[in-house]
Amino acid sequence: MTRVVLALRTFLQLALPYFYSEERWRARLLLGGAIAAELGLVYVAVSTINWNARFFNALEKRSWDMLIPELVIFGFILCGAIVAGMSSYFFVQTLTIRWREWTTARYIGLWMAEGRHYRMQFVDQSVDNIHLRIGNDVYLFIQRTLEIGVTMLNSVVALASFSYILWGISATTPLPLFGVDLSVPGYLIWIALAYAGIGTLFAHFIDRPLISFNFKQQRYEADFRFAMARVTDYSEPVALMKGEAVERQELRRRFGALVRNWLGLVRRHTRLTAFIAGYGHLSTAFPILIVTPAYMIGAIPLGILMQAGLAFQRVEGALAFCLSSYSKIAEWKAVVDRLAQFEAAILAVDRRKLPGSMLDFTESADDGLTIQDLILRVSNGMPIAAVSDLHVAPGERLLINGPSGSGKSCLLRALAGIWPLGEGGVRLPPDARVIALPQRRYFPLGTLRQVMTYPTPAQSVAEADIHAAMVAAGIGNLAARLDEEAEWSAVLSGGEQQRIGFARALIHRPDVVLLDEAASALEEAEARELYRMLSEHLPSAIIVSIGRSAALATLHQRVYEMRVPTAPARIRRAEAVAVS
Repeated sequence: MTRVVLALRTFLQLALPYFYSEERWRARLLLGGAIAAELGLVYVAVSTINWNARFFNALEKRSWDMLIPELVIFGFILCGAIVAGMSSYFFVQTLTIRWREWTTARYIGLWMAEGRHYRMQFVDQSVDNIHLRIGNDVYLFIQRTLEIGVTMLNSVVALASFSYILWGISATTPLPLFGVDLSVPGYLIWIALAYAGIGTLFAHFIDRPLISFNFKQQRYEADFRFAMARVTDYSEPVALMKGEAVERQELRRRFGALVRNWLGLVRRHTRLTAFIAGYGHLSTAFPILIVTPAYMIGAIPLGILMQAGLAFQRVEGALAFCLSSYSKIAEWKAVVDRLAQFEAAILAVDRRKLPGSMLDFTESADDGLTIQDLILRVSNGMPIAAVSDLHVAPGERLLINGPSGSGKSCLLRALAGIWPLGEGGVRLPPDARVIALPQRRYFPLGTLRQVMTYPTPAQSVAEADIHAAMVAAGIGNLAARLDEEAEWSAVLSGGEQQRIGFARALIHRPDVVLLDEAASALEEAEARELYRMLSEHLPSAIIVSIGRSAALATLHQRVYEMRVPTAPARIRRAEAVAVS
């Protein structure tokens, strides 16, 4: 029972925000329309069953006077069925679209903000393939929720409506067996309840592992799609290094895991399908057989026999809701778990202090950058870098040096505010604008203009500022292509891409510039020219660089030397070396 309550609470946490959002009235109207349409379908079904009783009684009596009015009534029932069915489809599909649109926008807004998409890996590494959870699982959640919810509503209303019919038939229909009337009040309802209960119990024992199989299937599908997309993004280095054999092996491994779980899912589902198929066919004959003895002795007419059989099927179908929807419920539960896991990770990221994190980010007393007793750690608690005491004044240029593994890039991530694990303090200038040029370059989809102004929307930056920055960075020849759309990370050379990074810094005019091997693809003379240009155009900005080139040391006022940590329990403090 506790698991059911927990599952219900999780579902409500995922579903209710849309119905209390700024679109709540449209959402509630669409949901109300879907409910009204489903009630209309049940009313049509009740009318059809009652019509069957009168129609077959007319046939049994061979009376045209009774038959013709029923044909007219059937025409009205048919029109009602068309209107109700059409309305149900329209309201459900429109609600699905609007709900998915709002939820997807909400999740993208939560995920793609304040570095959560990066910091989430420190919270829970099992939250994988988030892009597919947002793109695919949200749709499946909404689709299955409405599908199961509408079916459940139909079952509840049908159960009440047709139970009333069965109760009335049970009162007038004997159950003669071996010369004894075994009927009790509402006996047809009790038989339908027992029949559905036995079927649902068998289905549960046959397919209990379906939820786990469906959860894993969603994960394996996402893993395979991610691997395919990744090797496509890195097609050039794979082709240059002739790494196709390794990539084929990895793709086959991931797809093999998908297929193995899929086969297990099919085996489980085959058992359920076989049981449901037999159960469903038996359901068409079982209710007729129950009331046939009463018909054979002349206690009820043919119309009542048909009415009892159809009403029994609807009651039994309503009671067997879990049986008929078992596989869908299993898939729905797996999707709910994946989305709940994602939301939990978002909440964990937004906690003021993550486990193992005591980093303190505050404003500095002056306009400088100050680091005090900073120790950065990985998720298992191991230290990877430390800075005991460091101050960088406005307009000062600092070069961070050191061997690989000494934590240089992690230090820049901490200064940018996205590295969450460790302890110590970082003091930034008040309301400081910080821009980072990472070692792994990124260009958004769209025009070159958007690439140049990233992360600011292109329409928010003046044309003259973009042109001036491009000329200063040595890529003025690309100005004519600003409104051209292309995969710019593949079109531009490595040097051009790094020059765009410097142009971005000029466009945004930040207070702090963090450069991680920002000119590694350029010749030394070109790199020196870009650094000089940056200093001239941003004279009051704090510039912190990572680079191993000896030529860079002459372009900075100080060099900070970092060391590789050697002890697991404590880390040796990095030593600062001032270079004039």
